[in-house]
Amino acid sequence: MARLPHGKPITAEQLGSARENVARETTDPLGFAVTALPDLEDFDLLFPELQNDPHNLLPEGQATVAALKRLAETMVDFDGPDPAENSSVPAAYTYFGQFVDHDITLEVTSGAASEEPGGLFAPDAVPLPLHDIREHLRNGRTATLDLDSLYSPPAPRDPMNPAKMLVGSVSELGNADPPLARPAGKGIDNDVPREPRSTDPAHDRAALIGDPRNDENTIISQLQVAFLKAHNRLVDEGHDFDGARRILRQHYQFVVIDDFLKHVADPAIVDDVVEHGNRWFDAFGEPFFMPLEFSVAAYRFGHSMVRPAYDFNINFRFSDTDPVAPATLDLLFTFSALSGQLGFPSGTADASAAGTGTLPENWIIEWERLIGPGIGRGGRARRFDTRLAAITGGQRQALFNLPTTEGTPERGLAAMLSARNLLRGYRLRMPTGQAVAAHLALPVLSPDQLRAAVGERQAAELAAGGFLQRTPLWFYLLAEARALGGGERLGPVGSTIVAEVLVGLCRRSADSILRTPGWTASLPAQRPGHFELADLLRYAGVLAGGDPTLLHTVAAGETLTGIAAAELGDAARWVEIFAFNRNTLRHPDRLRIGQVLIMPSGPAMVPLPRFHAVQPGETLESIAAAQLGEGTRWREIFALNGDVITNIDVLVAGQVLALPPK
Repeated sequence: MARLPHGKPITAEQLGSARENVARETTDPLGFAVTALPDLEDFDLLFPELQNDPHNLLPEGQATVAALKRLAETMVDFDGPDPAENSSVPAAYTYFGQFVDHDITLEVTSGAASEEPGGLFAPDAVPLPLHDIREHLRNGRTATLDLDSLYSPPAPRDPMNPAKMLVGSVSELGNADPPLARPAGKGIDNDVPREPRSTDPAHDRAALIGDPRNDENTIISQLQVAFLKAHNRLVDEGHDFDGARRILRQHYQFVVIDDFLKHVADPAIVDDVVEHGNRWFDAFGEPFFMPLEFSVAAYRFGHSMVRPAYDFNINFRFSDTDPVAPATLDLLFTFSALSGQLGFPSGTADASAAGTGTLPENWIIEWERLIGPGIGRGGRARRFDTRLAAITGGQRQALFNLPTTEGTPERGLAAMLSARNLLRGYRLRMPTGQAVAAHLALPVLSPDQLRAAVGERQAAELAAGGFLQRTPLWFYLLAEARALGGGERLGPVGSTIVAEVLVGLCRRSADSILRTPGWTASLPAQRPGHFELADLLRYAGVLAGGDPTLLHTVAAGETLTGIAAAELGDAARWVEIFAFNRNTLRHPDRLRIGQVLIMPSGPAMVPLPRFHAVQPGETLESIAAAQLGEGTRWREIFALNGDVITNIDVLVAGQVLALPPK
């Protein structure tokens, strides 16, 4: 697919051109994933009622625009990667968060909402009318946790096995010594598939993946490779394409909800939304929309987590003794095709002569440095705060020196991510942080709390711009994270918005784990009952320490109880096998010869999952009375099986229902 601009919305014309290219590319004899290109969906406001009072918004006028630009300038992290500014969050989660963003949002603009010259950065820019926002701002992704950024065209299948996804090869450099060495244990299959060299910058070595933004920097590109490899391992273990996609989608959803969200948001708020339902975001309401307060403000917390430099691999790392250099953010942009040319230009004007044909082998990531035990000072995310990585070696780089898709620096304010975010929030009518906090009945930061969270220079600009009482939502949520979350995670307002939306999108997603009764993570994990990002990377074979998946291929005449007795030593553990395979096995008595089952390992789950096959004439109340000892507990059964039971008064004989504990 042709490259798309990153860090800012694209126009409808750019998306149309890219889709025309996809239509041409999908005739390639390699064969492409069959997932259709998503239709454009809506963006809208999560709290539209706040628009009725202008005091809930930033003041309109040139003075506000000028004040936002001055505030953006203060968000520069002048001191670089001070170890005291490290959070406890492994840096891999920064880029997993970006991967999730690219799976659910792609701003497509037209008309008044576009960012043509004189638009976003104009001194007389004004908030768009609600009609223009709703009419001219659309979402180019499915807005659900379904990995369409992995499976959508033009992502190619493997021509040797169409059930697999194609993985690209790195460019060999033929040098065993750092900084040109291939990291130990890494194979040649460690790049995304790419278009060939071309003099057309839009296509020159562009990644053939569902969302070209996943080649924006080397870390997220390597994460895309990990997901491709995880899918392919599932196929190697006996699953067809659809089965592998379903299993990977569901474990991805589990990582988002049970792992990632609990690293970046308040775990108590996450658990409350999962267990008691959404209060603010109705993911099943029609027309469905992606909340702007989430996409334009709350979910942009990840920008503050970005480091200016990383402990990346043996070639580019932090060292107090060796003469090596870390992987700066600028280098991570350079060694991708979306932002750079897969290397340094050769000095010729011919783009096809720059860099290498695919990712150079010395830029294969060593994930052990960014996640898991023992990661050092260059492997952790920055604390959540109101500063962005910007200064390396005394020069503005990183998030204040953003590149174009041709690899050249953006000009002026467009190069500053802080300016883009603040001005875009103003243009799209984001309510102030104070207005949202009050609306959610959550603590509102006082001016003194804001001053303490942001430091003297930013506090002075907040006061000068009138922002101490009416703070831009994105900036407010970063300050709240520092003031009330200790810089380790989002505060209560940020946690609520992010958890509400991501949990809601998970409920709406294809193959949703929150609508699959009795679903449990079945792939190998270091903590029983959990499945984390590190487990996914181990399963993909890109992080050391992965365990083999225990599998059983169904033979003629076998039953779950017989398999449990033979393989686990206890026929009663058939319910574990059933729970582990709910994504591909809908009824415990309907095994297929040759079907591959994922088997549990270790001791039996406590308590064992409970299921009940509906008998003719049974009702929810009678099942509750018989199985739970109290007929009034039928509501608990219904709550667990909302995707199976379509009519509470009519059950279908043979339906398998998950049961709550006695």
